[in-house]
Amino acid sequence: MFLSSWLYTLEQMKGSDSSVLTEDSVKMAAHFGLPYLASLGIQSLVQQGATGGKAANMLMDALKDTDILHWKHSLSELIDISLAQTTSIWRMYGKSTMALQCAQVLLNMNSLEQVDFGVQQNNTEAFAVVLCHLAELHAEQGLFGASSEILKHLKERFPPHTQHAKLWMLCDLKIQFERAMNDGKYHLAEPHVAAIAALDQMEGLYRKGLVMKAQNQTTDAYRVLQRLQLLCEKTKCTEMIIRVMLTTAELHWESSGFSTALPLLLQALVLARQHHLQALASETILHLAFSQLMLGVPEQALNILHEAMEPILAHGALLDKGRALLLVAKCQMAVSGGREDRRTGLEQAVQTLDEAAAYFSRMGCKDRLRDTHYLQARLHHALGHTAQRNECALLFRMVDQELPPARANLANRL
Repeated sequence: MFLSSWLYTLEQMKGSDSSVLTEDSVKMAAHFGLPYLASLGIQSLVQQGATGGKAANMLMDALKDTDILHWKHSLSELIDISLAQTTSIWRMYGKSTMALQCAQVLLNMNSLEQVDFGVQQNNTEAFAVVLCHLAELHAEQGLFGASSEILKHLKERFPPHTQHAKLWMLCDLKIQFERAMNDGKYHLAEPHVAAIAALDQMEGLYRKGLVMKAQNQTTDAYRVLQRLQLLCEKTKCTEMIIRVMLTTAELHWESSGFSTALPLLLQALVLARQHHLQALASETILHLAFSQLMLGVPEQALNILHEAMEPILAHGALLDKGRALLLVAKCQMAVSGGREDRRTGLEQAVQTLDEAAAYFSRMGCKDRLRDTHYLQARLHHALGHTAQRNECALLFRMVDQELPPARANLANRL
C-alpha cells in the first residue's frame, strides 16, 4: 500500500501516469481503515491535479478532507505536508497573499526551539519548502533584509550536506540572479546560471536564455529556449512552457516582430487560463497589451490592461506592479496624443509613472528606474513643469551613470 501510494512520484520520472493506481490505493486504504496511507494518496492526487490544470477549489476541497483525517488521528507530520502543499498550490496559481497566510499557519504551528532528546521537529521538507516560499515572497516585495534572514535560518537549520539543503540553495541562487538582472548587471547574473542548472536543469536553461537575450545574443537565446520548450513538453511542465513562450515573444520584439508575437502570446494565454495560472495569465496580458501599443492601437492595449491590473496589484511582485504601471503610462501618453484634453492625459501619465518609480525604487531596480525617470522628464517638459523636469533629468543622469549603456532597442521591451 505504501509503495502504491507513492507510485506516482516514482513513475513520474518514466513519464507514466499512475493516477488510476493512486485512486485505487486511496480506496483500499480507506476500506482497511489506514488514514495515513489514504492521506498520502490524496495528496499525491492533488499534486497531479495541480499540474494537470484542475481548479483551485477542487484541490482545496480534497485537501480539506485530508486535513479532517489528520486532525482526527493527530497526524502532525501530514498536517505540515498539507500546509506546505497548499502554500505551493496558491503560489503556483498566482495567489501570493493566500500563499503567505498559509505559510504563516505552518510556522505558527511548529516551535522554532529544539525539543527534548535532541530532536528538532521542524527539520522536515515541508518546513524547508514553506521557508523558501517565504524568502522568495519577501524578495519579490523588495524586503531583501527579511529574505536574507529567512535564508540564514534555512542554512542553519538545513546545513549544505543535509537532505533538503538543495531547496534553499536553489532559492538563494534564484533571488541573487533576479537582483542582478533587475540591476541591469548581467555579468553578475551569468555566473549563477551554471549553479542553478546544476540544481534544476530547466530553471538553468531558462535563465541562460534570459541572460543571452539581455546581452543581445538573440539567435543563441532562441536556440536555448527552443531546446527548453522541447524538454518541457516531454515533462508536461506547463508553467515553464508559458514562460518560454513569453520570452520567445520578447525575442520577436527585438526585430520589431510585434505582429508575429501575437499568435504565440494568444496560445500562452489559453494555456495559462486552462491551467488557472493567474499570475502567468496576467503577465501574458501585459505582453499582449505591449504588442498592441507598439502596433499603434493604445486604446485596445488600455482596455485589456484593466483585466490584468487588479490581480497584479493584489498579488504581484513589486517589479510586476511597476512594469504594469509603466506600460499603462505609455498607453496613456499614446492615447492623449490625439485628444483635445491632452494635458489631462499627460498629467494622468505623470501620476502613473510616479507610482511605477516608487515600486522600482523599493526593488532597487535601477535599469527600470532609468526608463521611468526619462519618461517623467519628457512629460514634465511637455507640461511646462521646469523644476520637476530638471529633477527627473538629474535622477535619470545619476542612475544612467551607474549602469552600462542603454541598449539601442530599449523601446522594444516591456
